[in-house]
Amino acid sequence: MNRLEKIAKSRELEGIRVVITGCGYKPVQHVFYDIVTGEPSHDFIIVSGREMKLNIGAATAGVLALAGATVHMVSTSMDKLQNIKESLDSLVGNETQIECSQFDLFNERSIKESIDGLPHDKQLYWVQALGLSGGAYNVKDDNPYLPIEDIDPKLMEAELSVTIATQKMMREFLPRLKQQKESRIAIITSMSAIRAYSLGGTHCAGKAALDKWANSARLAFYKKPNNIFVTTIRPGGVDTGMYDNAIIQNVVETISDEYTGQYSTHHTYMPPTTVGRAILLAFTAPAHIPSLNLVAKGQFPHEGS
Repeated sequence: MNRLEKIAKSRELEGIRVVITGCGYKPVQHVFYDIVTGEPSHDFIIVSGREMKLNIGAATAGVLALAGATVHMVSTSMDKLQNIKESLDSLVGNETQIECSQFDLFNERSIKESIDGLPHDKQLYWVQALGLSGGAYNVKDDNPYLPIEDIDPKLMEAELSVTIATQKMMREFLPRLKQQKESRIAIITSMSAIRAYSLGGTHCAGKAALDKWANSARLAFYKKPNNIFVTTIRPGGVDTGMYDNAIIQNVVETISDEYTGQYSTHHTYMPPTTVGRAILLAFTAPAHIPSLNLVAKGQFPHEGS
């Protein structure tokens, strides 16, 4: 059974519209399993008869919609957005809760026009789940984990571009957010933001930049009259399809060896709905949760380098 189908519906986020950037999926090429339950660790939808692994943004959209939110998914691919919407419409049972739009997250005019076009009928929250350059940069073998001597500066620019895009979006969101009684934002970075490894020159730098930007935004806007509460979500390995190919798996084994001191071919990843559940907690808790660190069961739980 799809993991989303096991989540009970609620009304915790009723009256909230959540903009979620970076929603998408990849075809299943490899299946990983939970070390306790033995269940596949990915969350999926079926597209044209084929099983697809949801990424963090898409899975989070499902979790928050089941909690009563109106979710507004954003991506560069309208075809993928429509396929996700169709699956979530069926799951949630209310097609008006699932919205989607395609726009360029790296173009200020496109961002402004899209945010200005959002309805004003609900309170607005935001989940920034944008991946590497929003798909605008093609990473060879889907592998951003490279030795320092092999790093192309363009890859580093692509990693850092996510922080720049986030800043552009925040500038456009702020007028709306400052008018609200309360606003909540979840910025998804990575455990790579707070722990380095030898093959992480670009990836760790990019995630750390976004993480520290989010820290600054948190401190800038948490007080009255703004009441904008920013949470950084730092997942470790998430089963989104990124780790399906053998090249990435070999790299992860090397990284794991640096932390554990024991070479291992074991791979364990968390479902992307886990990240969605963490965001739901941050969005519904009566406290402001500054950050949450998440690792899969069985993944090295080091919080720093």
